[in-house]
Amino acid sequence: MAPKPAGSQPASASVLAAEDDSKKYPIEANSVELMLGGMFSAIALVSPRQGLNLYETPVKYLCVSAILLFIYYAALTFADIYCFQAPASRQQRRAKSISDRLHAVIKMALATLMAAAFISVLFILFGAPALSQHGETYAAAVNVALLGVTPVVLTLKPEIGAWRRGLLGPKSVPEKWAAGLFWCTMVTCWAAAYFVPMDWDRPWQKWPIPIVFGAFLGNLIGLLFVAVWCLVIPLARADFQETERIKREMIRAPLSAGSSRAGEEKKLK
Repeated sequence: MAPKPAGSQPASASVLAAEDDSKKYPIEANSVELMLGGMFSAIALVSPRQGLNLYETPVKYLCVSAILLFIYYAALTFADIYCFQAPASRQQRRAKSISDRLHAVIKMALATLMAAAFISVLFILFGAPALSQHGETYAAAVNVALLGVTPVVLTLKPEIGAWRRGLLGPKSVPEKWAAGLFWCTMVTCWAAAYFVPMDWDRPWQKWPIPIVFGAFLGNLIGLLFVAVWCLVIPLARADFQETERIKREMIRAPLSAGSSRAGEEKKLK
């Protein structure tokens, strides 16, 4: 028998790992949820009503968008089908009582509110109005927390080590999901704050309009980035490695057949 190439085993192992990830985190369900997340973010950002928009009634608008986003996350948490989590079996889901599901939703809500309080303090420390516009500041912080922090709360374990590993060095699919949404939302939100102190006197420079638009834009960018990072690239890599493995087997088959024929001819001689 011909010896196996040295690089065949790692390639097959990576293919199996990619297949295990695709089975553990179903592509169809996660793709649908990525689209739902983008749809809810877009709906929360765009309001066609004249009396409900970010320019005229910012606090009312931000409260409505926060409620809409919270309902989205609460429904997924209650049903235990949040994106890029290993799906539990039907028996495991049925075993969870309504009180357990409500407890998970309450924990998510409390963690989001605590993150919003911390983000509002950061807003004030970085130049937001400290003695006025408290409603705008905290409402904007709630929206930023829902877009950037809540996915991390629902995906990673409530441990400092898990958050540090997931946000700074993500390796698994859930960690990449959490890190992609967190950093895209926060970085874009921070970059949008650049337009607030400019002396252009535009209505969209009013606090906290740039912050909110930056957060929603970053969340949509994060959803697209996560879709490519967690779905498209692993599938393309697994397909490429599988194709290479089939090519190596096709090349190896004639060589092994020729060596066996040569051995038989020697025996006949």
